Amino acid sequence: MAYFPFFIDIENKKGLIVGGGRIAAHKAEKVKPFGAKITIIAPDIMDKLKQDPAFMCEERPFVPEDIEGCAFVIAATDDRELNHRISALCQEKGILVNVVDDKDYCGFLFPSLVKEGKLTAGISTAGASPQIAAELRSRMARELPNQMEEILDYLESIREPAKKMIAEKNAELLCFMVILAFYGMTESSILDVFVSVPLISLMSYTPLSRTLP
Repeated sequence: MAYFPFFIDIENKKGLIVGGGRIAAHKAEKVKPFGAKITIIAPDIMDKLKQDPAFMCEERPFVPEDIEGCAFVIAATDDRELNHRISALCQEKGILVNVVDDKDYCGFLFPSLVKEGKLTAGISTAGASPQIAAELRSRMARELPNQMEEILDYLESIREPAKKMIAEKNAELLCFMVILAFYGMTESSILDVFVSVPLISLMSYTPLSRTLP
């Protein structure tokens, strides 16, 4: 199978997790920051999940009607047959489904996530080696500036003025290229400049009219 890394909006969308143990909790924590309306169904659900107001928990067996209206479903029980049945039901209705530790029954996979404010990066090995994906995620997280959220908020705030000043389709990329070329900076050090010095000020001292190679 070939998995394309779609980024979809799940805020306020209905999601279902079937299972109430450690693995279900891990999946729930991954989805939680993205604002979905998560229902967790299992005969026995961890106290950690029941005490979290972000989740609606129902301690009972799964029934097929539970998937109605769901944008996505996660089958995280210790019953392989039940997980496969949930997958089949979801596929019949065109609902995205993830079956833990059984990628052949998945419609989508969980990547190793890095999330800092508006930045979200997902790394996947298509199930070949979750350990490698986790290691790469850790390396990426370590390389991010501490103020990544502030950097992105700032870049978003100056995006429209920058586009007006530079009549190019790739305005943001051109800004980076011009400033990097003019100041001879590395990609990492330019991020520190964006935090402390307004981009418009930098641009006023940059030879924007010069054609870049």
